[in-house]
Parts: sequence; structure tokens; C-alpha cells
Amino acid sequence: MLSLRDIEAARVIVDRYLPRAPIERSPYLSALLGAEILLKIETFKPTRTFKVRGALNKIASLDDEHRSRGVVAASAGSHAQGVSYAAYRLGAPATVVMPRGVSDTIVGVCRAYGAEVLLQGAMYDDTLALAHRIEREQGKTFVHPYGDPLIVAGQGTMGLEILDDVPDVDTVVVPVGGGGLIGGTALALKGRRRDIRVIGVEPEGADAVRRSRDAGHPVVVEHPHSVADKLVAKGTEQLNVDLARAYVDDIVTVSDAALEAATYDYLERLSLLVEPSGAATLAAVRAGAVTPHGKTVLVVSGGNAAVPVLARILAEHGAAALA
Repeated sequence: MLSLRDIEAARVIVDRYLPRAPIERSPYLSALLGAEILLKIETFKPTRTFKVRGALNKIASLDDEHRSRGVVAASAGSHAQGVSYAAYRLGAPATVVMPRGVSDTIVGVCRAYGAEVLLQGAMYDDTLALAHRIEREQGKTFVHPYGDPLIVAGQGTMGLEILDDVPDVDTVVVPVGGGGLIGGTALALKGRRRDIRVIGVEPEGADAVRRSRDAGHPVVVEHPHSVADKLVAKGTEQLNVDLARAYVDDIVTVSDAALEAATYDYLERLSLLVEPSGAATLAAVRAGAVTPHGKTVLVVSGGNAAVPVLARILAEHGAAALA
């Protein structure tokens, strides 16, 4: 099991290479929801997502020999960008494997950082076999998106930043994909203050971490699906299950309709470009799945919205608003 000390050590690395993600109070959401709502906005990171935190911590841990051999990652998109950026900053060759349907923009970003990009399968889990084959055959270090203690510690640095900026925070709401972000963040928060309420949010069609937390072991969800593609995974790892059981108060689910409505609200009401995965926390509060108490921080985890998806959401919700 990880400790708070691991996250504090990861913060030294993260602070060296990344700008601090801001926390902003939202007067609009505070008035709308009847509580003090603050947004932890990760969309200003170099890759527009929190994933780069863990990637930096993992790659920075490699000795010169392993770093020179390079790293390999499997990803639905955001983790690939984080690994590509971290490898670029730390001087390690990177290969990233992503599903064939990933946007050309994400592919272009990874290549711009010098990564080799390979496309395989239709979703994250389909990319794993090829990534592990490259690991075995080329001696590259596999950078797991959520099941590695160093990755989780890197993601958990977000919790320390939240406490720095909002020391009297009451509730923190976190999007959940594979479980690395919420596990690390919850450990950081509860390691400093056990009374903070930490709530995770998963899509209804991809709730592997919630099921796994309830069962006490990883549970596989066949054919997971959601408009929040960065939160879609078939399963999780025991490390993430143990952290969720120890430090997370609850995990709720939200519909795709709620995710799309929250994505629209961010752009229309707050002028923030947020992908559906990053809008999960607002979706949960707007839908009544999470009741805010006191100072409530909503983690806005990413802004890599696919243009066709965003265009459809804006068209549908914009038309409804005019009707």
C-alpha cells in the first residue's frame, strides 16, 4: 500500500516539470447548487489532462539504462499524451499504443513530443497486448495508466495541491476511470485530514471501479461504453481497489445525458472547454448523485474533447436551449 510520504516525494518531481493547476471558485455554480463550488482545473496542463503527473513520476524513477531503452504505454489517449510529454522532458524514447479510433489531434500531439504512435484495436484494453509485447521484445519499461504505485503517487499530488489552496475543504469529487487518480488523491487528502469526504464518479456504462470496490477485488465489465471515453475501461487493479476501499467514501455513476449536459454547461456558462470525462464531477452534482457540503472541489480532469463529439453536444443542447 502507498503512503502519504510517497505522494509527497512525487510532488517534488511534479513541481519541477509542471505548472500548478489552478483552483477557481465558481460563483455561477455556487449560486446554482447552493454550496461553495470550486474547480480544480487540470485542462491547463501541457497535455490538457492530469495524466502527465503520474507519467513524470514513473519515468523520473528510471535509472539511466532503463531510461535510455525507453518506455511504452497503452492508452485511450490522455495517458499517451502524458507519457509522451514526460518522456520528452526526461529524455526517454517513448512508444504509445492507442485504439484506432483515437483522434488525429491526440496522435499529432504525441508525435510532436517525439513518441512513436501505434494504433491497435477499438478501446484501451485492446492496446495492452501489443504494448506488453513491445515491453518484452524491446526491453522498454511499461508505464501503466493507473495500476502502478509510482503512477498513483504522481496522480495523488493533486490532493496535496487541493489542501494547499483550500485547507478547509469539505468534499472533493473526482472522475474515475481505472482508479489511479481517485486512489492517489483520496490517500493524499485523508492522509492529512480524515474528515474530508471523497466521492468518485464513473459513467453508468463503465463502472468497473465501483463494482470492484464493492466486491473487494477487481471485477471485469464486459463491453464498457460511455461518451466519456477516457473513463472507459473493462477493469482495474488490486492496488486501486485497496485504495478505494481504504480512502474513498463513495463512488456514484452518471448517465451519458448528464455528462453531455455538464460538458455543455462548462462551455456555455463558464467558457471552459472540458471533455465529457472531465465533466463527470459536475454531472454528478447536477444530477443529484452527489450532494455538495460546505466547500466542494470538483476535479476537472481533462479538456481533450473530440471535435465531432463536442459539435454534436453543442448542437443538440444549443437547439434545446433555444426551443
